[in-house]
Amino acid sequence: MSAEQFDHTKQDIDGIIELDFNGNKHGIFFDDCPFGEERLIRWFVDLLTIANKIKEHDYVAYRIPDSANLWLEFIVEGNELIVSLVEDVDRETIKDFFIHKPYKEFRYSYWKGSRVSQNSFVEEIIINTRKLLNFISVLNPQILKSRNIQVLEDKMSELKI
Repeated sequence: MSAEQFDHTKQDIDGIIELDFNGNKHGIFFDDCPFGEERLIRWFVDLLTIANKIKEHDYVAYRIPDSANLWLEFIVEGNELIVSLVEDVDRETIKDFFIHKPYKEFRYSYWKGSRVSQNSFVEEIIINTRKLLNFISVLNPQILKSRNIQVLEDKMSELKI
């Protein structure tokens, strides 16, 4: 498939993703079954966006794609991030995918308060974005020129700066 065909027909790569914050997880990953319905390019673009936003804001919440009401909440505390899975109780109130202040409509979900190093969070995102890009280059190097993958690479370049 060419980059143009990819842009017009697929626009993303389906797979599975699991985020693990010191044992507190969102999503599921099985080594023996890498197929899923998560849009991986979107996830990585959004994770890179979060990594950029936590440089500028002490609070970032991210609406999890295709979720009824789940968000990942990131609170910057020194060199650490306090990460929680939160639920909104009124979807109509919050329209954005990224917000920079807590809402009273949030309540904690299955886990909260996982502490991770801000640097390790950013490094993990960069490492795994590179792994995804390397996988794509083996799978079909032509689609590296697609618009969405260019957005992904641009986001990664922004983060390095």
